[in-house]
Amino acid sequence: MNKSLIIKSALRSLNNHKVRAVLTTLGIIIGVVSIICVMSIGEGAKYKINKEIQKLGTNFIIVLSSPQRKLSNRSLGAMATLTKADVAAIRQECSQIRLMSPGLQLNGKVIYERANWKTVIGSSNEHYLDIRELKMLEGKYFSAEDVRSSSKVAVLGYSLAKELFGDASPLGKKIRLRNRPFLIIGVLNEQGKRPDGTDQDDIVMIPITTMVKRIKAGVQRYGAILLTAKSPDVIQEASAEIRAILRQSRKLQDNQEDDFTVFSQSDIAQASNAASAILNLLLFIIASISLIVGGIGIMNIMLVTVTERTREIGIRMAIGATTSNILAQFLLESVTICLAGGLVGAILGISGAQLISFFLGWPIFISIKSIIISLFSTVFIGVFFGYYPAYQASQLKPVEALIEK
Repeated sequence: MNKSLIIKSALRSLNNHKVRAVLTTLGIIIGVVSIICVMSIGEGAKYKINKEIQKLGTNFIIVLSSPQRKLSNRSLGAMATLTKADVAAIRQECSQIRLMSPGLQLNGKVIYERANWKTVIGSSNEHYLDIRELKMLEGKYFSAEDVRSSSKVAVLGYSLAKELFGDASPLGKKIRLRNRPFLIIGVLNEQGKRPDGTDQDDIVMIPITTMVKRIKAGVQRYGAILLTAKSPDVIQEASAEIRAILRQSRKLQDNQEDDFTVFSQSDIAQASNAASAILNLLLFIIASISLIVGGIGIMNIMLVTVTERTREIGIRMAIGATTSNILAQFLLESVTICLAGGLVGAILGISGAQLISFFLGWPIFISIKSIIISLFSTVFIGVFFGYYPAYQASQLKPVEALIEK
């Protein structure tokens, strides 16, 4: 049987029942749009998160002062357990580390004249800028001498500088932190927001020694240690070495779990990609429900079509069409209807993804894979849900079909 004639017959059937055809394929169209949009947004989110991870710095490693199962959004100052001895042990014994900076963060208010703003008070040593590969918008970051002498100097994040000083330069101005005056010596370049919406630029940085001596009253505890490995090839080796050094420094027994967490840049990326993959799979499954609903609609309409075209089926059988010919005809019609809906859905899905990107400012990557998966799914739906009506049509008896009214 000529397949092109069967396809034309299916398209003619759609054209003769336009409203019914649109309603029938609506579930397929919505399903394909959902799949393409979800997969495009997922790829965009993955790209954005990886870009944020890259902003941490090159060959980045971070040691947090709490075991992984207890990590939370609490301030790093509230769970600071890393000691000066831990920092010294890593510096002396880890051969794969290039730069290191202990860090501590607290929530607090920054006051300038009559203005005040609740922000994050962060602290580090002179290597922080190089570890994070950050740039200065104006001024300078604090030096090794500022750290050694516990100077009361501060570097503002971009958002904080805008909030307190507007377009005016804050350099040389004095702010108050925890009732202590600090001289502003620089402003960090804009970093933007994290994927969770947190503003990375709403922060003021001071020397770690100043934080310990003047804010924390001499309590030398750190919330984190930021490090840079000598090269990407030794990140995992350096991470393992740091873990072993800290377990020894903190006198942990073999049966005791780590009371700290070591994350490398690759660990963070792998965990993020794994989480993204699971989320994308769940969203894909949810989006696919529309395809299943559309498939049920296809099966119903094909059953109606078989009833309407009983005499046609009888005539075809009478002039020599076999059971397999009839089965193939209605299966192909079902697939054609689904594929037509899939093509419309693909066009609308691409347009929808681009609109989402435009209005939300979210990076969107429309991959050929998502389109192929969507169209393949419509073909599968057409075969799966079209088989039963096609089988029913193929089982009609020629004589009974011809005398059917």
